[in-house]
Amino acid sequence: MPNPKTYYNPVNGEYARIIESSEDTGGEYSLLEVSLSPGGGNPLHYHTRFTEEFFALKGNLGLQYQKDIVHLRPGERKLVPIAIPHRFFNDSTDEIVFRVMLRPGQPGFENFLKTMFGLVNDGKTITKNQIPKNIYLIAVMHNWGDTHLANPLFRLISPMVKLFYRRAVYLGIEAELLERYVKD
Repeated sequence: MPNPKTYYNPVNGEYARIIESSEDTGGEYSLLEVSLSPGGGNPLHYHTRFTEEFFALKGNLGLQYQKDIVHLRPGERKLVPIAIPHRFFNDSTDEIVFRVMLRPGQPGFENFLKTMFGLVNDGKTITKNQIPKNIYLIAVMHNWGDTHLANPLFRLISPMVKLFYRRAVYLGIEAELLERYVKD
């Protein structure tokens, strides 16, 4: 297998690589490796289609799991079941490295990762939470990544986002994103 491509997100100081794709594992899992700069992390969210298992490799990986905060040291792991609000973060002064396994494999999330990092680098997102500037981009990212922000406003607008996703497909926006950011 060739060396995986590294994707960079300058907003949160995150480098990510897809070590084993869903395609590589016959859909069993997707395996990602993440390097996270001090202060980096993502917002509280949950998934409805897959579990995530975090494996700390270097440094202490901060995880918020529902309302609890845990720190995984190298060699430790934590499984996050479907629909459990969580986030990862680096509250140390050193870079941390961890792996995360998505089960079952998630080709949509792999597309989400590549595209979201591309959108951030192209200046097409706003805020430190990296929300795309365009409702159609939000809809495609939501569909691919199955990443639901854990706040009441997002739950309220989520059904409308599904309608925008269908329109994004119709307008060819999803195909444009695949061509620009996913196609290797």
